[in-house]
Amino acid sequence: MTILPNIEEAMEDARNGKLSPYWQNDLYRECHRQKLSDEEQQALSELERILSETPQWSSEEELHHDMANIGGRVWYCHYWEEHYSMVQLTEDRNGRFNTAYVLDRNTSPEMRREAALLAQKELAECMQKWGITLLDAPVPEQMKYDSLAEAASLLMQVLNDPEHITG
Repeated sequence: MTILPNIEEAMEDARNGKLSPYWQNDLYRECHRQKLSDEEQQALSELERILSETPQWSSEEELHHDMANIGGRVWYCHYWEEHYSMVQLTEDRNGRFNTAYVLDRNTSPEMRREAALLAQKELAECMQKWGITLLDAPVPEQMKYDSLAEAASLLMQVLNDPEHITG
């Protein structure tokens, strides 16, 4: 299966300065999983040239932009550049809260724990600013949450066990 269309789409985003590090890493992982054709290799080289010449937005900027476009809001996000991990808490235009998280399974258990602890520390600081506290009872995992406290508590709960977060 060719990944040329993915590389070409990435080139277009990169020309516009909108290929975030998260998606750059995702594409490079995809490219390294298979043998590239000469055409794909040439396109990848062109993408690398574009990236070296054109500043790109950050993964956080991309998420804020995407959420604003759909009438939502980013409450918390952290993307790691040194590995394929991220944690985010967003609110959709209907006032429902969403969580997303990935800790790179190709990193050491220690690095996963460090990433989870950093996210918990940052999220705890945010929760304090927002004036919310952790819920006492475990929060079941679901697609959307009715309250910011419920969504943030779920993230804190999940981050307590980084070895079971895959990605």
